[in-house]
Amino acid sequence: MSRLRAWWRSLDEQPRPSVYDAGRATIPYPPLDRSELARFHRCETYLLREVVDARSWGRQVDARVVPFPTNGWLVMPGRVYSALMDDTRGSGPRRPVMDAVVTWLADAGALQPLSERIRDDIAASNLEERRRDGVGYIGADQPRDWDHDTWQVDPDRMLEVYPHLADVNTDWERAAAP
Repeated sequence: MSRLRAWWRSLDEQPRPSVYDAGRATIPYPPLDRSELARFHRCETYLLREVVDARSWGRQVDARVVPFPTNGWLVMPGRVYSALMDDTRGSGPRRPVMDAVVTWLADAGALQPLSERIRDDIAASNLEERRRDGVGYIGADQPRDWDHDTWQVDPDRMLEVYPHLADVNTDWERAAAP
């Protein structure tokens, strides 16, 4: 009887929100119909995965030979979109939807574009790292579509948009600390 009770309780339990759940922003969402909003939230969820690890990837880029003039919090929405397309086998939202999410966060000040020169330098270092690490990997020496799609995250403003990020990991806890 206790297994049945445990099963029923787990079935009846309220779902707990995930860090990556879309729709938790404190800023207004664009006025979209239901299906457009669902696609928007799908892209937002994938971008949040990248935002959570923005400082980690920024450290990886900073550890390369050439220092880059960034704040060390970096995301690549193009890479996120590619992952979304891989996961959905090409049936996910189209690229303009991801661009709309990026624009929405950029308008809020949470994402900031880098200069073309910095994007080019980071793209070149991405390619060089793949060449070095991807020995024998087909396509390791080719540029990717997203190599030039690097944005800087403003952690303070991102925490205003998504306050729940303060509980995600040590980097976000430090960014949220007064």
